[in-house]
Amino acid sequence: MGVEIREMVLADYEAVVALWRSTPGVDIRPVTDSQDGIERLLARNPGLSVVAFDDGNLAGCALASHDGRRGFLQHVVVAPALRGQGLARAMIDRCLEGLREHQLGWVHLDVVVDNEAGMAFWQKAGWQPVDTLTRLSRAL
Repeated sequence: MGVEIREMVLADYEAVVALWRSTPGVDIRPVTDSQDGIERLLARNPGLSVVAFDDGNLAGCALASHDGRRGFLQHVVVAPALRGQGLARAMIDRCLEGLREHQLGWVHLDVVVDNEAGMAFWQKAGWQPVDTLTRLSRAL
């Protein structure tokens, strides 16, 4: 695979959002996934989020962050033409490597409820649902 994986920078934002919008199962949030929201994420978590390019075209992305105790993966997406070649795993491995440097206990991710393909991918990769917790959220 001749794909280059590198740290995500804010200049990647428009291409990344276009990839998210073209991918079923990605829940784009108006505040946190806005350009300002992603700028904050990248500034608070330098070097953790990645993008992948194939011949100059965005091939994938993965957001990674942490709160000092737990890590989080979000919006791990690979362009349909490049799926099944290990690109998602390579991006995830790079994100996890960066998160390990922060000595975190766990890494969490969310899968949209009806995203069966996403759930199958994550479970095949060794991630398991946590039956002892239910995520509760509140808009600010």
